[in-house]
Amino acid sequence: MHGMTTALPSGSWTHSFEEDADGIEVYRPTATFVFPPSRKGRKVLEFGAPAGAMAQGAATLTPMAPGPDDRPRAGPVTRLVPLGMGRYALGDGAGAQDVIDIVEATPDVLRLSRR
Repeated sequence: MHGMTTALPSGSWTHSFEEDADGIEVYRPTATFVFPPSRKGRKVLEFGAPAGAMAQGAATLTPMAPGPDDRPRAGPVTRLVPLGMGRYALGDGAGAQDVIDIVEATPDVLRLSRR
């Protein structure tokens, strides 16, 4: 696929759960993709970097989920630790606990699996 990578994306990505298959979660750009209506709401992943950390390759992930009034509520900011080959450990104060694999990342789609 042209433009496909397993590099960590940036910005805001919204879960397009209708496209999930075989343990792969599909996310689309929050600002530009037109999502069909959903009664259960959609999770959002915000990829970013802490101030001054770009030189060290540090990145963050902020999960957002629908709150009681359906507006997204931010969860705790998690540090992403690169493990190589599109794999990242999700670290917190107690250390890395979960791992995500970036299966595909293009400007139009993000596919990932969780371990």
